[in-house]
Amino acid sequence: MKWKIILFVSSLTLVFCACEKQDISVFTTDDSGIYFQRVTSYIYNSTTEYYGDSVAYSFASAKASVKSVVLSATIRTMGKVVDYDRPFKVVVDQEGTTAIEGKHYEVNLDTVVVPAGKSTAYVRVRFFRTDDMMEKAVRLAIRLEDNEYFKCYFPEYKNTNAYSATGVMIHGDEFVFSLSEMYTEPWYWSMFGDGFFGNWTPKKFLVVNSVCGLSAADWDNAGYAGAKIQYGRFNFFTTTVQKYLQEQADAGTPELDSDGSYMQLAPSYSVDYSRYE
Repeated sequence: MKWKIILFVSSLTLVFCACEKQDISVFTTDDSGIYFQRVTSYIYNSTTEYYGDSVAYSFASAKASVKSVVLSATIRTMGKVVDYDRPFKVVVDQEGTTAIEGKHYEVNLDTVVVPAGKSTAYVRVRFFRTDDMMEKAVRLAIRLEDNEYFKCYFPEYKNTNAYSATGVMIHGDEFVFSLSEMYTEPWYWSMFGDGFFGNWTPKKFLVVNSVCGLSAADWDNAGYAGAKIQYGRFNFFTTTVQKYLQEQADAGTPELDSDGSYMQLAPSYSVDYSRYE
């Protein structure tokens, strides 16, 4: 009986100890935080999201008539939402940037704000389609910095909001845009195109697509039933391009190929550049 009483008292002691209030340290501040967060994917019918700190875009997927594109970096804030606009500070990270302002992109970083009543904002950048993107990608890196309204508390964070999931670390204070326009010769051109358009080059590919209203996707589907590009239409396409190139040459604005030479087609559709010799 004595042992039963001792065990009972011991059990009560353990229960009271377990119920005793524990002080847990938490991070609290009146400052507002700010960080980049691009949602890259999510799990359907759940709250799980995955994030990234960069975005890549290729003009190869755009029509030849498209000369620029606007891309955005999403900004999130921590802390209270307020009823007035709050400017935040973002700068170009020159060490991580190969893009040239005015040539490859334009952006106004002096007017970026988190609007009143919002916890999300965007840094919008216009990128221009330039010939050098056909040779290599260009990068623009932007970086958040502290100011009187926001602090950068998240230099890095996990790329998912799923607590138990493992994930890679991404940057919270830096975002990278990567722009390119690199092509490979379509198989249909390599089989049939040389006898009409001449040797394939990235620049000639763009001119043919622009003049004929074609796209890279049209070349991927070339030859199939219902496709815009068929062998039987090559004469029409090439004649149309030859006329355009001759008009440009006669106007004193000849089209140059990727290597800097005057753009030429196959001998049967040659363009007269004799005035420039």
